[in-house]
Amino acid sequence: MVEANSVIPLYKQIVRALSDSIANGTYRPGDKLPTETELVEQFGVSRITVRSAIKEMEDAGLVERARGKGTFVSSDTQMYAADDRESFTHSCQLAGKQASTRVLEMGWDFPNLRDAKFLGVDDTQKVLRSRRLRLVDGKPTMLETNSYSAALSFLEHESLEDSLMAVLDRQGIKMGPNTRTLEVCYASELEAAYLNVELDSSLLLFVDRRYAPSGEPLFISRQVYCTERLKFYL
Repeated sequence: MVEANSVIPLYKQIVRALSDSIANGTYRPGDKLPTETELVEQFGVSRITVRSAIKEMEDAGLVERARGKGTFVSSDTQMYAADDRESFTHSCQLAGKQASTRVLEMGWDFPNLRDAKFLGVDDTQKVLRSRRLRLVDGKPTMLETNSYSAALSFLEHESLEDSLMAVLDRQGIKMGPNTRTLEVCYASELEAAYLNVELDSSLLLFVDRRYAPSGEPLFISRQVYCTERLKFYL
């Protein structure tokens, strides 16, 4: 059901609900969605509202309508929540995708001003930094650069080809709140080479700031996503 008194339009609530179902694997690429009549009954809304929701999803490339057959999840859809607080690996698993990682760099380097400010260090003080290429079903999808606090210096000796969150969990590191920002950026030479896109192609940049439960900063992550291979929903 949807919330009739919400400030979010009813059709937007349906888009979010169906997008969640695609992201968590309830509906997989190629699966048929419920009929208009079934969605009307499921959400308790009018047929016009359902049609508005389906049209928005179709315009976004999330679903495809076949005349006389119904509405189907697009075959190339890879859905992720823009406010996702789970790991990249976990999100891929929910979407029925295979995540893999190539560690490109791991070592100590001087942070940029943004990272130094977050970590509470001087930009003349080296911090542990990693750069990883994340792949979905073998395709380069995200280039990630992380700068870590001194509390996570042990990561220098860990294999980060696994999920970073899984490594931290094994070491007993608890996650507190996080903040995430999103903006459009344009592929640098490095990003274009690793993500196999044209120079200056439009990419999505997420910056994650992760804290311990105490509020102490743990790491800051710069994640550049190839928009040709992923769709995010809000």
